[in-house]
Amino acid sequence: MIILSTYTSLRLFLDGMLCMMALYALLSFVQLRKPIYWQYALYIVCMIVDLQFSDQGYGRTDYQPGTYYPETFVESLAYVLYIRFAILFINPAQQDPLTYRIMKLVMAGFAVALAIDTILWLANVAIPVRSNVYMGSRLLICGVGLVLVPRIFRLRNPVVSYFVAGSLLLIIGSIAALLTNYMPFSDHLTSAEAMRYPVVALQIGVVGEVLCFTLGMSLRHRRNEQEKIQYQAQLIEQLRDNEQKQEKLKRIRDDIARDLHDDIGGDLNSLNVLSQVAVRQVKTEPGLAIDTIQTIGQTARQVVATMREIVWSLNAAQTSLESFSYRLRETARILFEHQPTKLHLSLDIDDDWLLPAEGRRDLFLMTKEMMHNVIRHAEARNVYVSMHVEKQTLYLIVRDDGRGFITAANDGQNGNGLRSMQQRASALNGELSLTSEPGRGTTACFQCPLTAELTVQEMLSNVTEV
Repeated sequence: MIILSTYTSLRLFLDGMLCMMALYALLSFVQLRKPIYWQYALYIVCMIVDLQFSDQGYGRTDYQPGTYYPETFVESLAYVLYIRFAILFINPAQQDPLTYRIMKLVMAGFAVALAIDTILWLANVAIPVRSNVYMGSRLLICGVGLVLVPRIFRLRNPVVSYFVAGSLLLIIGSIAALLTNYMPFSDHLTSAEAMRYPVVALQIGVVGEVLCFTLGMSLRHRRNEQEKIQYQAQLIEQLRDNEQKQEKLKRIRDDIARDLHDDIGGDLNSLNVLSQVAVRQVKTEPGLAIDTIQTIGQTARQVVATMREIVWSLNAAQTSLESFSYRLRETARILFEHQPTKLHLSLDIDDDWLLPAEGRRDLFLMTKEMMHNVIRHAEARNVYVSMHVEKQTLYLIVRDDGRGFITAANDGQNGNGLRSMQQRASALNGELSLTSEPGRGTTACFQCPLTAELTVQEMLSNVTEV
């Protein structure tokens, strides 16, 4: 069993602890490849060498604090490395620039003190003068350090708390070592009085500081790993969102391809056939040729309207609800232009709400299908298309005064059009309701929340505030 009652055994025990911490820091650098670990290991090695030089200095008959130059040199180098490591450890430049400047000032103070000690040593100045300059400069730097510690503590960071505790132990150990040199018993110490040696007070402070820093670095590493895990989770979530967006874009592309094939393709094929018919009719039946040419013109206008709808749905700039209302107004007028049903529009949009790119097409096609149903089935004299926003909810209603139908009896016989409208309503996180009675017309009402979107005015306001 090791007995720590003598100075030599206590020093061996404390040196062993410091060597283990230096080895731990080096292995951490090998594993993690972060410069902070090798710098910390170098600081610990410098402190071990400094303590050994302190023993040699105390063994000299004319020794006074700060007069053994090798000890002074390594000590100053160790403290410069300590401040450099501390800056990397707590990163005060971003959290508290003033604290960062004070730490740089303390580091510069050690460098200046070393330069003064070197000049005095080279000039062979009297030992008492060199000792007094050394003591004064070190006490001044320790005083600045005591002022610095509370500022660092105010950063309110668990990792910084370990640094604060370690720095306090180191400063207290340094001050205790400096003051012990002037105690009455300092000139006639024996090996059995281990705790009275100035080096022991300093080394205990260093060991306590190293233990605190090691715990702090472990906590810092664990927090970095947790941040990496959270960042990876965010990346995975973003990838999932991107996949969903890609699916939506694929569905839009498929819808557009189907529209091009079914609507425009069919209409262009009709134009080809009708043009051939018109050529024959001009020679044989000029009167019928006029009707055929009019049909060709009507079909061409329909192709142009369909192309406009597709271009509008792909235009990234047309994202506002107001733009949608213009598109809806134009489409409704084209649909009912040559129909016996009279169109009544009430598109009251006060706020310029934004629509998602994948949502505006669903909303447009659903409303268009509602109007097509009126033309195909209602036999109505009037159709009323209205849209407004109330309490951040969009309401879009298509009502006619046509023949109507019994909705309960028709529940199990819904065609593809109605099912498609319900699917589009669900994609918009909205609700579509259909009410009708024979002889009293039909009302299709769609509503969806707009709380997830900002108005243009709000966006401009936010930009102005920033």
